[in-house]
Formats: sequence, C-alpha cells, structure tokens
Amino acid sequence: MTDLPPLEIDGGDWYHAVPPPAVPVPAANLADLDGQRAIETADAGVLTDLRIVGATSREGATTSCTVTTELDYWRARLSPGQAVAARSVPIDRLWVEHRLAYIPPSSDAQPARSATGDEFAIFRRLAPTANSPAARMPVRARTVSHLHGRRIIQVTPLGFAWDLRAISEPYDLDGEVTVNVCSARDYYGWVISGRRPEPTALGLYLLWTE
Repeated sequence: MTDLPPLEIDGGDWYHAVPPPAVPVPAANLADLDGQRAIETADAGVLTDLRIVGATSREGATTSCTVTTELDYWRARLSPGQAVAARSVPIDRLWVEHRLAYIPPSSDAQPARSATGDEFAIFRRLAPTANSPAARMPVRARTVSHLHGRRIIQVTPLGFAWDLRAISEPYDLDGEVTVNVCSARDYYGWVISGRRPEPTALGLYLLWTE
C-alpha cells in the first residue's frame, strides 16, 4: 500500500472514502486472464466465485478458458501439483471482475449511501437480463446481517486494502466495535488445511464488503 497516493476526501477524513465497484468486462476483451476472478453466464443465470486458470485455448472456431472454483484455485496455489477440478468454458460466456479506479468526490457530491440503506439502490443494481452479470457494489460492513467469510475491503490512509476475508462477527474490543480479518490466502489455507490464520483486528467503521 505504500506506493499508493493518500486518499483525497473533500470536506472529510480519509476513512470516509467509498471503495469503487467491480464491473463485469467480457473476458474476450482482456489479454491476460490467468488468475482473474470470473463470472460465467448461461441461460439459467449467472455463476460467480470462479477463477480463470492459464491461457486461452482454441478448437475450431471456439476460444475457451479453463475455469475452477475459488476454493480449488487456492488449493492449487497452496499445494502445487495437487489435482483440482477444472473445466473448459467458451470465452464468450465469461466475464471478468474489473475494479474501477477510485475517484475522489467533488465538493458538491452527496454523501455515499449504503446499498442496504438506500431505498433506490435496487434499481441501480438491476442487471439487463437474468443471465447478465452486474457490478459488485461495496456496502458498509456495518449494514449487513453477518460478516464471517465475506470478502472485505479496508479503507486506509493510503488507499484500499483488497483480498481480505472476515473471520469473525463484530465484537467489542476495548470499547470499539471490531472485526477480525485475514488475507484471502490465509482464509483458504484455513479452509483447506486447518492452518489457522493470525487475525488482524480492525474497526468496523473502516470495513466494506461486496
């Protein structure tokens, strides 16, 4: 995080910054797909929590990607050489999560509203169709009913810390509402091997989830 510029929040403190959303981009539009978070679309709906593994392949007129689940992606990274379940999906059915750049709010911008506390938020979240992916909009961690296992974004003075997971519900720590978090790598290491992560206790007011 040390190479990021300080957050610029007009008229407020750095911890009021709102993380940018992740929008779906057609996988065919990107050159480097290995390791990208993927979304698969089909007539039945949308499948998330996938990762693209390796380069694209071509058979006849069809270009495909190898995908695996988020769990098996980390299993392969934590235990190199271990066989994991994977399958081939046509690239035109895959989308990739693309994180937008952070843009500081202007002085006349309205305060950000949580997606769970804004009665009109559902209309901004609507996907074009049942089998179309939608943007992942961060919401304040304090507004959701449970946190353990969720993807977490931390606001820091130097920017945003991504790829975190909550490993506790909010609790009181010396008068501050706190949540234990760890890296996604350590979270899946716990899931796969039982190796418990070293938790980092963070104030709930600094956390967002997706």
